[in-house]
Amino acid sequence: MAMVKSYRPPHWRALVRPEFGLACLAIALAMAVPSMLEVTATRGAAQLDNSKWQAFANDFLENSSVVKVVTKAPDAQTYAQAFATGGVKIVMQEDLRIMASLETFTKRHFETAAGQRNEINCLSQAIYYEARSEPLKGQLAVAQVVLNRVKHRAYPSNICDVVFEGSTRITGCQFTFTCDGSMTRNPRGNSWKRSRQAAIHAVLGMSDVTIHRATHYHTVAISPYWSKTLLRTANIGTHVFYRFPSRREKVFLAEAA
Repeated sequence: MAMVKSYRPPHWRALVRPEFGLACLAIALAMAVPSMLEVTATRGAAQLDNSKWQAFANDFLENSSVVKVVTKAPDAQTYAQAFATGGVKIVMQEDLRIMASLETFTKRHFETAAGQRNEINCLSQAIYYEARSEPLKGQLAVAQVVLNRVKHRAYPSNICDVVFEGSTRITGCQFTFTCDGSMTRNPRGNSWKRSRQAAIHAVLGMSDVTIHRATHYHTVAISPYWSKTLLRTANIGTHVFYRFPSRREKVFLAEAA
């Protein structure tokens, strides 16, 4: 009669011995190191590739005026031929020539960005010195007056010239803060931050404040002589807003006077 050996469970204490744990760790490291090296190599190659592109981009910015402009983007076959004859550098140069044809980076674009930054700053100053204690609605209304003047043929065609019109004369400045010494105190703090936010909001056309076509305003504390020659459009906060009358409306104003 054959004897059936009984099952003997493994001796688990032997499996948790230090030498067994070290052996497992060594095996795990042996399996993980190739993957780690592969990831490191991949990241290193990506960083090197990025640095090459950055260098080409810098060269493009410095020499954009002499880069030849292509009129037709190359197809896959053209890319393959370029790569076969000149390698990846030629292909990258071809891409840069395509970028040049799109005028991605030109001096004109940087000048436009700088001009927009200056105009935002001028509008922010107008809001800060004229309405920094007003709620957002009142600040946006003042900003809209400046923007309405930019659109009107009687005023300059950009924000800074509108805001500082007449500021070099003893009398005649359009916005009081530009000639009464207010600007000797530099804008600062949360009031300046709020003014800049309101200016950006207005320039982006996100304001829903309605003052119609108002090009003038004054505080409720005064009654300037010119207010009788204009039509009132709104009262917002501590300011009253006016627009130029039409030809027919001028007749009614003259009769009322």
